[in-house]
Amino acid sequence: MQIFGACNRYVQGYGALGELKKYTGFMGKTFFIMASKNRLRALENTVREAMGSDLELVFFEFGGECSWEEIRKAEKAAKAAGADAVFGIGGGKAADAAKVVAHLLRTPVVIIPTIAASDASTSAASLIYNAQGTVEEVLNFPRSPELVLVDTRVLIEAPVRLFVAGMGDALSTYVGAKVCQDNFVDNHFGGKGTQTALAIARLSYDTLLGLGRQAKAAADARAVTDAYNRIVEVNILMSGLGFENNGSASDHSFYFGALALPGREEYVFHGEGVAFSTCCQMVMQGASDGELDEVYSFCLDVGLPITLGDMRLTDLTEEEYALMTEETLRQQFVSAHPFEVTFEKVYGAYKTADAIGHMYKKGGRLI
Repeated sequence: MQIFGACNRYVQGYGALGELKKYTGFMGKTFFIMASKNRLRALENTVREAMGSDLELVFFEFGGECSWEEIRKAEKAAKAAGADAVFGIGGGKAADAAKVVAHLLRTPVVIIPTIAASDASTSAASLIYNAQGTVEEVLNFPRSPELVLVDTRVLIEAPVRLFVAGMGDALSTYVGAKVCQDNFVDNHFGGKGTQTALAIARLSYDTLLGLGRQAKAAADARAVTDAYNRIVEVNILMSGLGFENNGSASDHSFYFGALALPGREEYVFHGEGVAFSTCCQMVMQGASDGELDEVYSFCLDVGLPITLGDMRLTDLTEEEYALMTEETLRQQFVSAHPFEVTFEKVYGAYKTADAIGHMYKKGGRLI
């Protein structure tokens, strides 16, 4: 059985937040709005003006971590408010937390990203983190978000590094999707991928490599250009639809392996770590020199990690390599590959991907 899922409505545009009531007013009278302290300070008045005075808005300060502790606090507050819908405003963790709360309350969820740093907004899934900052579990929901509303006027003010991180997350989408489709692996909805899904993933990859450098220059200049708009769509919509409807391989797994190192702080954003993880997957599965050159050159140009050192993981001991490797092997999606993913393959991919990255930083190339 093939399954394709998507959010009910996706809206992207400069000043789109001003149209919020148009797309949400039918959901009820009481809206529970989750956002971090800084996002509330910046956008609460804008949301109030957009929604009007005839609706009840309950604002909740999200603590920043998508953990069960934080989710239970929000669930209790939303239930007490009698929320008809839940809004999540912010980055990927705010979106993921809002999705869980809405699922627990059985209400629609509206996601309003303030950064284009990941594809969490459109998906019907959430990553739950533990106190150590590693992924504790992945939740999949029966419904996708009712609305994803993207205001590029808000996004263009975000740090450029976060926009680039979103490109790193999107870079993994087609790389993982192709493995899953080629090997008839179930997607995140529990069905096989469609032609539509793979086409979206491929388009996200081609658009990223074709316009990503230009879009990064626009972001540096705080300019909302056509290229910037297209890459925002890649980072948030195409990547979200692409990974969820095709499935994932080890494109994230090497990054999650690195997160398990004790005593090492995380210095990279999710999408940055995923970019290097994607390089590792490509090395492990035997990508050609041309394919690797395309990805490494792009990452180098826009500032995505291509070495372990880029993630502040320098002077790793053999014990630390072993810990990362073992944690990678524990990730469920490594089973998507058509070959047995062994300790030696993962260990070798970490080391080789890092070595290739160092070569590119010194001006060398594979082709």
